[in-house]
Amino acid sequence: MKTTLFGVVAALAFAAMPAAHADDASVQIKGGISRLHLLQGDFANFKNAYQLTNGQILTFSQRMARYYTQLDDGQRVEIYAIAPDKFVTANGTRFEFSDVGESVGVANFARLPQAKANGETIVVAHR
Repeated sequence: MKTTLFGVVAALAFAAMPAAHADDASVQIKGGISRLHLLQGDFANFKNAYQLTNGQILTFSQRMARYYTQLDDGQRVEIYAIAPDKFVTANGTRFEFSDVGESVGVANFARLPQAKANGETIVVAHR
């Protein structure tokens, strides 16, 4: 009887272990962003202030090997390089620079702090 009860308890414990580890793995995958390492001067063309179509000012800055964006005088948000001219925030706002940094397209703009979106999810900005 004790052997059977022990076997059932052990089987239940082992059956529950993969589910617990699967949850841990899914959290790591969900929060992960595939990042690209940029060379020292790769971000230089993007460190500017851009006038958005809605009148707001979007600035990009760098501190060491970290990159940031900021709307007007709002909170600075870290951005991650996913290509030499494409960046993303942790909450899904995407930036794509063109014309050697003269223009930037912003997808999911409403996800930025202090964004005045008016229903727009894509915004184009020029410096």
